[in-house]
Formats: sequence, structure tokens, C-alpha cells
Amino acid sequence: MLPRDSVEYVQKEHLEILRIADRLAEALGLAGKPDFRSRQDGLAEVRALQQGLVGISQHCNAENGLLESDFHRYLDAKNYDQLQMQHRNIARLIAGLLRELPYTTADSVAGLCGDGAELLEQIREHVALEEDMLWRVEARREELLVQ
Repeated sequence: MLPRDSVEYVQKEHLEILRIADRLAEALGLAGKPDFRSRQDGLAEVRALQQGLVGISQHCNAENGLLESDFHRYLDAKNYDQLQMQHRNIARLIAGLLRELPYTTADSVAGLCGDGAELLEQIREHVALEEDMLWRVEARREELLVQ
């Protein structure tokens, strides 16, 4: 994969991650409503997103992929470590949510809503940071090509 292709690939991945995050936000909004039927519907929607959440976790664990190596190669240690810390936090939050999901009922969904809100915040913060880092990687790569 050419460097520009790797950037475009991750940008497409980010769009999918944000699409899943938006759906999760809607589901959690339903699950947090006071009426039982809405909580049931919201919980069902969260359960329907399990595969998407696993995909986000896989993104976080793809440390040895081409782009991750580009991050490692072109970013300073502080920025690279920040990305890795975010990846670990998101993967941990997803694992916890997926672990609790089978035992969550419409009557006990409040905890899931809180954990989900924290996950959404982390995902959105991470995608914004990683997009910024993508442009830093590309600028650094171009800078080295000129030299």
C-alpha cells in the first residue's frame, strides 16, 4: 500500500468508526429514557452494534499494521504514546461493555449508558487526534522526501 493510500484507508476507517459511534449514541439515548419500551429498544440497538464495536477494538489493536508503523516512524514518542494510550483505553472500555452486555436488562441499563457515554467521548477524541496525527505523518514524510 502506498503511503497516500494508507492515509485514505484510515480516513475511511475513521468515517466508519464515527458512524458506529453515532448509532451507539442514538441507542444509548433510547436506553436512557424513562419508559421501559425505549430502554428495551435502546438495549437491542446496542446489542446490534456488537460487531461494529469489535471492529473498533480491532482498529485499536492493529499496532503492527502499515499505518501504525508510519505513526511509529514519523511521530515523536510523546504523540505516538498518546495514540497508543488512547487505543488501550478504548479497547478496555469496549471489552468491559461487551462483557456486561449479555447481563444487562432494560431495568439495569443505566450503568451501560454511563460506560457507553465514556466510550463515545474517548472514540471521538481519539479519531480527532488520529486525524491530526495523519496529517503530521504525511507532512513529515513529504519533508523527508524533499531532503
